[in-house]
Amino acid sequence: MKHIYDCKMPSCKSSSKYVFQNNNKNEMDSSMDQNTNCVNLNSILDNAPGNPLIWNRYLTELTQQLNCDSSALLVTDLLKRENTHFLFSANISQAYQQQYENGLNKLDTFNYFISRNPKRIFCSQTLENNSSKEIDKNFRLPLEQKHRFGVSIPCNKNHALCLLINRKKEFTGKEIEQITKTLQLIISPLEEALYSEQRHKINSQLLHHLGNHFDGYIIVDKALNILFSDPVYVSVISQHDCVKISGNQFNMKNPDIGQQLIALIANKNETCSVHNQCHSCQITLVPISSLENLYKWEYYKGGFILTFTYDKDKNSTLERLADIYQLSRCEAVCALNFMQTPSIPTVATNTYRSQETVRNHIKHTMQKMDVHNQAELMKKLITLAAL
Repeated sequence: MKHIYDCKMPSCKSSSKYVFQNNNKNEMDSSMDQNTNCVNLNSILDNAPGNPLIWNRYLTELTQQLNCDSSALLVTDLLKRENTHFLFSANISQAYQQQYENGLNKLDTFNYFISRNPKRIFCSQTLENNSSKEIDKNFRLPLEQKHRFGVSIPCNKNHALCLLINRKKEFTGKEIEQITKTLQLIISPLEEALYSEQRHKINSQLLHHLGNHFDGYIIVDKALNILFSDPVYVSVISQHDCVKISGNQFNMKNPDIGQQLIALIANKNETCSVHNQCHSCQITLVPISSLENLYKWEYYKGGFILTFTYDKDKNSTLERLADIYQLSRCEAVCALNFMQTPSIPTVATNTYRSQETVRNHIKHTMQKMDVHNQAELMKKLITLAAL
């Protein structure tokens, strides 16, 4: 395929909340930007993650505003077209969706083409078709809606999310221009909403699977390369004394526990837990394959979720130190280790810190606990631990 008309996203300095006009006419014209019946598509997107009905509402509204007949969001497999399937849709029957996923997906050259050209808007009428005539003949669109727009959002090297909009009637040149401008504006908010959708679905599945609370998670492969992470969760996880996150690589500061985790990943196909060396949190290993109905997100198939849960029951003294004396996590961990073994070098070794760092934490702890020497510190810590 050779594209004649495609558009990259322009830079836009206006507000991220765009208002698109609802056009009920048979022909789209300049009144599209002047119609008084306004619906903010981004306001719908804000509430879409985790709610399939609102996603369908978004696609329905988008389809109406662009004066088209149907639309869909597809999870497109870049390596195996036969795995491409519907995520959400508007005005496309379940019967057709089943036909598409049972074989038509392999023949959809337009969808495959846009999936290979992310964040660029294409119209089927402005593409020179050099694909097999037999494939084009066998591929069937719903109700002969052969005139199409499409844009894709990359997920990883193997998958993309594709937005397709279909119509029976041929697009005019002015319509192509108007629809292209509208699609340019929705790419960024749509990408953000789809990311939130993934996060929401994974969170809900994990809560259901584990049956209890967790403070954060990341998704890794067998070599502990990070496949998916949330900046908020990474910030929480990075506070734990036992872990190290560098770029897209996750590691345990204790090499032995790191090897134990890798061994569990290599040999286990079920959920299991590991307590780290600082005894302040629990790490739970959850194979992606053990989760059900993950909206068919295949991006992380074969990966593993590592959840991190601050273990308050096993660290009540740590919790009290933080609450009563406003100690940081690191200060409390060093103080408790010092209580058990009052030796700076030993505490440094046990907590994988430098001796200078441990000295500073102990010094700050003494100041916050209002003690003047290590003997007073020991006495106060022992009293607190006995509560």
